[in-house]
Amino acid sequence: MLDSCRWIALGYNVPIEPSRNRVYVWRKLKEFGAEYFRPGVAILPNTKDSRSQFQALAAKIREMGGDSTLVELRFVEQKDESAMIDRFRRQSEAEYQELLEDCRNVLAALKKQVTLSSMERYADEVKKMMRQYRKVKSRDYFAAELSKDIEYGFSQIIEAFRGTATDFSTQLRRALEKK
Repeated sequence: MLDSCRWIALGYNVPIEPSRNRVYVWRKLKEFGAEYFRPGVAILPNTKDSRSQFQALAAKIREMGGDSTLVELRFVEQKDESAMIDRFRRQSEAEYQELLEDCRNVLAALKKQVTLSSMERYADEVKKMMRQYRKVKSRDYFAAELSKDIEYGFSQIIEAFRGTATDFSTQLRRALEKK
């Protein structure tokens, strides 16, 4: 566990109307992987990326007619900081768990009889999963354990695709030889 972390907080207030502005802010904070420190105050580990994300969102909030303030903060009590770090880890673990389940489902499907069209569909699905993994990994500030399991799952999927492609090529070769 980290001894101490630098944090950045975004305090904000968005006008009630139009409601789409509040939804926009909520979605952006979710995309960044932010946690709420208190209502109206989102927090992230203070990295170059999180600082620039919060700065851009703060500017957008002001454009919407709202108020926003960025502050650096430090927890005085280690137990409070540990609890916040645990919240970030649980967030990442939940997203990784969902991806791990998707990996298992694709692997199970690839072990069955696979057609060329279903193989293409699974390839598209795996590409989406990999994009999602990159997003989750980019906001995994505290190196959640399941990250390695996902990478192993992707390796297994790649091997399954390789095996399926080899089977298809063998079948095509046989079909060509039967002229």
